[in-house]
Amino acid sequence: MTSTPTSAGPAPDVSVDVPPGPGSGPGAFLFSTRETTLRTTGIRTRVPDASTGSVGAMAAATLAAERAAGNPDPLVVGAIGFSAAEARLVVPAHVHRTPTVARTAEDAPPAPPLTAPPSAPASVGTRWDFRAEPPPPRYAAAVRRALEMIAEGELEKVVLARAATLTAPEPLDIAVVLERLASRNPSGYLFAADVTAPDAQDVPRTLLGASPELLAARRGDVVVSHPLAGTAPRSPDPDEDARRGEVLASSTKDLREHALVVERVAERLAPYCTSLDVPARPSVTRTAALWHLGTRIEGRLRDPAPTALQLAEVLHPTPAVCGEPTEIARDAIEELEEFRRGFYSGLVGWCDASGDGEWAVTIRCAEVAGRAVRVYAGAGVVEGSRPEAELAETGAKFRTLLTALGLEATP
Repeated sequence: MTSTPTSAGPAPDVSVDVPPGPGSGPGAFLFSTRETTLRTTGIRTRVPDASTGSVGAMAAATLAAERAAGNPDPLVVGAIGFSAAEARLVVPAHVHRTPTVARTAEDAPPAPPLTAPPSAPASVGTRWDFRAEPPPPRYAAAVRRALEMIAEGELEKVVLARAATLTAPEPLDIAVVLERLASRNPSGYLFAADVTAPDAQDVPRTLLGASPELLAARRGDVVVSHPLAGTAPRSPDPDEDARRGEVLASSTKDLREHALVVERVAERLAPYCTSLDVPARPSVTRTAALWHLGTRIEGRLRDPAPTALQLAEVLHPTPAVCGEPTEIARDAIEELEEFRRGFYSGLVGWCDASGDGEWAVTIRCAEVAGRAVRVYAGAGVVEGSRPEAELAETGAKFRTLLTALGLEATP
């Protein structure tokens, strides 16, 4: 599969060829950009676990073995968790590539803001029950503790996340959820992946979402990364919406947070590149729910070039989903978050035997298992952050999936 690394574009058409979901079979996978929609079904082989060592190297070895066995154009597809030890990567049995059909919703005004009382209610909408982890007061307390750690000089930044488990009155139609995600997030990387454990006996699990963030893409000797950091909620009022974008573009706190991410991405890519283009200032990009600061970084790779997945592995986790310094931020996340991230804030995508591929950051996502839906959202805590603002930011980020689910409140 070949497609130019990109970071935005029209929404994919998912109205035909029902994408992965419960009952669609092991290994089902969908990854759609503005150019190409990739669907796969079935499993030829699984990439072995890489609890120690490089998952990128394991994937490359698996692809080489497949090619040697007579598979002329093998792919590795799937998802890797926040911890690289949690991965579901397969070589699919059947691969379908189609041009992406453009949607026209990119300039549509954002939906009216979702509302919620100060603490999570017992239900969302009319018949959905949910459980928030942690509840808003404890999340705010975690942000305050992170700010203390920053003030003490332990950290520059840490990303703290929330999760919510929602229970629907009946199993979800994943195709409908994906169509809503596509129509509301035309610049996103639409994805759905079977993440059921190979030996699991329970309900099949599907990871799905519409990520706005490209971790790494490679085509030939060109690598592209488009990190996002710095966020503001959009408004349904056009004047207020424009004002929020302008405020974000000049926010000292958000620009500092964004610069930290860009510096680390460039620093990690530099040893693999003969040249690297890093814009001096970010651009302001938008999704249906949020304004983001983003910087498109492009490099020319040295020979021999790492694969797209190996490059993504070098970059993961960026300060946009973890923090800085990385290991201290990981420790803080372990201490302050009240749930396991699983595949949230990991990566999802594909890589071929030549090394080309695309990997998006697994945000604006949910895991679906029957009637249960688990959604995630995080916010970067830096000097100058306010607990109430970070709580509001995670609420705004929940909107992407809750809107696709047809819900009207933020947990």
